[in-house]
Amino acid sequence: MSATADVPKKIPAHIPPELVWDRSFDEFTAEGDDPFLAITRMHDLPPVIWATDASYGRPGWVATRHDVISEIFIDHEHFSGEREGMPASMLGVPLRLNPIEIDPPEHHGHRRNLNPVFTPKAMNAMGESVSRTCRELIVKFADKGGCEFIHDFAIPFPTYVFLDVMDMPRAMAGDFLEWEDTLMRGADPAERGGAARSIFKYLEKHKEGQMDQPTNDLNRAITTAMFHDRDLTHIEKMGMYYVLYVGGLDTVYSTLGWVMRHLATHPDLQERLRDNPEDIPAAVEEFARAFSVVVTHRQLRDDYTFHGIPMKQGEEINLPISLADRDPAVFDNPHEVDIDRKSRHINFGTGVHSCLGIHLAKREIRTVIEEFLASFRNIRIKDGETYRYHTGRTFGLEYLPLVWV
Repeated sequence: MSATADVPKKIPAHIPPELVWDRSFDEFTAEGDDPFLAITRMHDLPPVIWATDASYGRPGWVATRHDVISEIFIDHEHFSGEREGMPASMLGVPLRLNPIEIDPPEHHGHRRNLNPVFTPKAMNAMGESVSRTCRELIVKFADKGGCEFIHDFAIPFPTYVFLDVMDMPRAMAGDFLEWEDTLMRGADPAERGGAARSIFKYLEKHKEGQMDQPTNDLNRAITTAMFHDRDLTHIEKMGMYYVLYVGGLDTVYSTLGWVMRHLATHPDLQERLRDNPEDIPAAVEEFARAFSVVVTHRQLRDDYTFHGIPMKQGEEINLPISLADRDPAVFDNPHEVDIDRKSRHINFGTGVHSCLGIHLAKREIRTVIEEFLASFRNIRIKDGETYRYHTGRTFGLEYLPLVWV
């Protein structure tokens, strides 16, 4: 921990000096060649710290251990998901990502509109469509002996799945990917705001076109959604479309990159899963634990003393899920990917705000593993090459050159 004398203007008076961490979270997690090893150095810090640069240059709290992160997830009375989220601040409209930025009891009334569309049964029914999309991309490089996995596959795959699920034209993929990358990782706030507005404008046009005659179950669920005995407002429906956009693209692509990087450097695991495909679901769970890519956050609803720490209304607390899922107090050998481990991860959250798309995400990851292992042998990183990655709100690979036989 740093001395507070170095940064007196950044530190509110109620922050205990011993909890001040005068570092940039993004820079710290990008040190070295593995951000999951870099971030877990924070396990040596107190369970909750005050970072002078916690998120996009903003100061805020950061929880560093599994038990504290889990407790905050389920304590919506003190740690609220109802905050001015990233799209709202850029759009200048009171948009909440619906339902994840709505707390109970209202949360349940909104979420039940979407739950039937994302059940395991509904996602299983999508299995062949997801597999077909996967194979359509693989065939483009199958006879080339390799690919750049991120841009050739990991980015377009969940994008095409999202577009198909939303019944949007695949011709929009290029625009969607450019907007998403700028929104999540753009350095210029004005450019990020422009991307947020472009996304909103397109989703709004799509929503209006679906109002009279929705073309599938998901669009019908959103456009006819009710909150108890009233129709959802336009903004509430737009919050549903926006949350599916944000959750459907970046998180899955980021996870796929780390999964394939691990398989490419562990030929023994490739062979085991190829010979024993019944082990793939367990591998998906362990990959989800080991490569928890999301840093989410909550906001203090009121002044609250948490584990003896005074916190103030409106302060942000960041929840890097990888710090929970690689906590040595919970997981033996947390950096080892062991598909025989009984996984108890919280990659997809816990409590009422657990991820709505969990079953779709697992289906996508499982399908990619199945199809790549069936199509190629001895998948590995190209000799003389390495991977590149970014940190931030998601940890994702930007470059992963693969070859195979």
